[in-house]
Amino acid sequence: MKQKLARVVAIHDMSGYGKCSLTVAIPVISAAGIEVCPLPTALLSTNTLFPGFKFFDFTPQMNEFINHWKEIDFKTDCAYSGFLGSAEQIQIVKNFMLDFKCSLKIVDPVMGDNGIIIKTYTPEMCSTMRELASIADIVTPNLTEAYILTGRDYIDGEIDSDTSRKLCAQIIEMGAKNIVLTGVVRGNSLYNCAMSEDHSYFEAAVDLLPYHMHGTGDLFTSVLTAGVVNGYTLKESVESAAHFVRDAMIVSNDIEDAFDRGVAFEPIVYKLRSGLYNKIWLKKERA
Repeated sequence: MKQKLARVVAIHDMSGYGKCSLTVAIPVISAAGIEVCPLPTALLSTNTLFPGFKFFDFTPQMNEFINHWKEIDFKTDCAYSGFLGSAEQIQIVKNFMLDFKCSLKIVDPVMGDNGIIIKTYTPEMCSTMRELASIADIVTPNLTEAYILTGRDYIDGEIDSDTSRKLCAQIIEMGAKNIVLTGVVRGNSLYNCAMSEDHSYFEAAVDLLPYHMHGTGDLFTSVLTAGVVNGYTLKESVESAAHFVRDAMIVSNDIEDAFDRGVAFEPIVYKLRSGLYNKIWLKKERA
């Protein structure tokens, strides 16, 4: 019997320079032994942090991709979405996940950060994103996005474990099967707080580094996706993603232009070959 190769459809934009979205998801998930089929939402010359970036909307082509995939009876194990540029795109993604009967639906609801909603996001888009998140098997909002999804006003500052748990529970009650609340800062630690539909809850912490880099959110969810698709538990996959992102940031700090390029995961991406970063890391420490 021939071996089955797991497949993920990655639904993101692609930037020619400034690592994020597809230029993170494709190499990272592929390194874990999973086939990645991109469904591009937009093409950009650079990510949006660079002045004068060129942007090409891919919404019409998304439908053409999907219609052709239907014609050839294309199937996938997982659909994983990131930044989406319009309410129409969000609806396309929702329909794709349902029409193709994806057994694993992962939604990174990229809507904002640090209390600021992305300028292009409208109230209609926020509402449609709530609908998409409600059908997700795993949804990975940061704190800002969790407040948007739950309709709460953003509160600046650190939140305690009880508040994290309540935010997670509210998103579970919306319909998501699992929620990973990312990037929760408490003191000198960075927490990822997770809850499943049975309301079981855990937190995974790493040391908080004194600098930020773009692409880390996409990197986290891509590593998480690689772990879950490879059959590891949510807890194992969250811990794998948290430690991998931290270590990639440490490596990046010594690489030229990394704060323009984006987080430099390439030097250590081979450590994902088992699908779980911590598994290899622990084996190395025990050797």
